[in-house]
Amino acid sequence: MEEVKILKHHPKEYYNRLCTYKKYCFHYLHERQVDFKDIFDKLQVKKDSLQVLAIGTGNGDADVPVIDLMTNKQFHINYIVVEPDAAEIEKFKSLVASKQEQGDWKSVNFEFNQTTIENYLKEAKKAQVKVNFDIIHTIHSAYQFTDHGSIFADLYDILGNRGILVNTMVAGPQEQVNAKAMEINPGTRECPGSASLRRMIQRRLPDIEIHTRYRKSYCSVDECFKEDSKDGNMLLDFLVQVVDFRKHVKEGVLSDFMAFFRAHCYVKDGQLILDSDEEDIVIFKK
Repeated sequence: MEEVKILKHHPKEYYNRLCTYKKYCFHYLHERQVDFKDIFDKLQVKKDSLQVLAIGTGNGDADVPVIDLMTNKQFHINYIVVEPDAAEIEKFKSLVASKQEQGDWKSVNFEFNQTTIENYLKEAKKAQVKVNFDIIHTIHSAYQFTDHGSIFADLYDILGNRGILVNTMVAGPQEQVNAKAMEINPGTRECPGSASLRRMIQRRLPDIEIHTRYRKSYCSVDECFKEDSKDGNMLLDFLVQVVDFRKHVKEGVLSDFMAFFRAHCYVKDGQLILDSDEEDIVIFKK
């Protein structure tokens, strides 16, 4: 039997499927920006510049409201990007150039690191360079971490006093579908969503105070139930984090999973919908 390919280990396949997911998934980005504004308004730093660590940024689209919010505060910003995919970094650089040509983001100094957060932290320790970040954020990227407890402990360690760590992940029905997929293919997402990550962080850092913010979102998944649909199979692959998922699952197991999947969906405006809600895990370092 052909070896099961876990999506996070195959960047090209991952980003192809991520693009399909974005095509069918509807996030309320305005609500995310409102929540982030409220979080960042609680930032209490007495200096003129901010040190920001942005992890798993992709092409930078999700960072736009974050950077806009911070530039409105009249800080000089050192924005450190950690992203393993070279093509996505180039897209982010093009976005920055376009913004700066328009007169925006002039107060932001960008540093791009084509690497994983694991390697970035490892190299920083080796070089004995410790930067105290004012803001660290991961927006739908922590799924790919190899050891969530250790990484978040390290991130908390490099967070400066009164700094803020914000992690955004799926919650609700999509997290439950992701968790079910892990039963079939262990190792797909060691941390399928926000609730799982909260438990991991609380075990590793029991004394910290965690706040959460929940937002509704949804994904149209009709195509997932059409066996011959290219988009449907790409979307299904992304949801379960396996390349060519249908080909690697026994018929009985597949039918049970798809029944579980459908049971967590509902019909709205003639479309089959899976709620792909978001939750922010917010940690303030005192």
